[in-house]
Amino acid sequence: MNIFEFDRSAPLIELRGVHKKYQMGEESIHALKGIDIRIQSGEFVAVWGPSGSGKSTLCNLIGLLDTPSAGAVHLNGQDVTKLRDDRRSEVRNKAMGFIFQSFNLIPVLSALENVMLPLQIAGVSAKVARQQALERLAEMGLERHKTHRPAKLSGGQQQRVAIARALVSAPVLVIADEPTANLDSENAVKIIDLMRDINSKKGTTFIFSTHDQRLLERVGRQVLMHDGEIAEDKLPEKPEAFRVAGVSR
Repeated sequence: MNIFEFDRSAPLIELRGVHKKYQMGEESIHALKGIDIRIQSGEFVAVWGPSGSGKSTLCNLIGLLDTPSAGAVHLNGQDVTKLRDDRRSEVRNKAMGFIFQSFNLIPVLSALENVMLPLQIAGVSAKVARQQALERLAEMGLERHKTHRPAKLSGGQQQRVAIARALVSAPVLVIADEPTANLDSENAVKIIDLMRDINSKKGTTFIFSTHDQRLLERVGRQVLMHDGEIAEDKLPEKPEAFRVAGVSR
């Protein structure tokens, strides 16, 4: 199977016996301890827990930003653990979008130029990249702000630009690190509901690393991390309200 030909009947992400250790001077940190988890295409998942629980490490492994010390990470049924760096970059660029806590927008570029950037890096023509970026900004309600640089945008607007950038390549998976941490309650709820709407309409899979109770109350699945292990993995009381058509555990 081509890794980019996604089969919704199989798990989108599967981790099998995954461990991750870091060496900090003479101290060895065991960040993940034998993680087993499956995530289907179209799920809306929050990975949460206290600082140091392993949630960010787990998301980094799923996003191919890091490699496990032991075990395997499967994407669309294929083991991506031992891919070369260039192949890992290709998978990230074509299949994944990332939303960072600090937005990571380029200050000297406009909102439109920031959203265009992933497409231009991928070799898409400027004309096509501009059109697709404009469409994503319109979905975020930011048409009138397309020429504004990040410094001229509010925190909520910057986060929407970051989401538009993550979605511009039509990824099957979006990984978000504390996407609401820098937002007030009103903007946080708007951003969460916006991502839920995208998940519902387009079937885009979202995986969040979060402490935010506002987000936890609106996800379709909560994965609680504690000391490098999955302490709890649960669906909401009414999972049908969050499930994309055809998606099941």
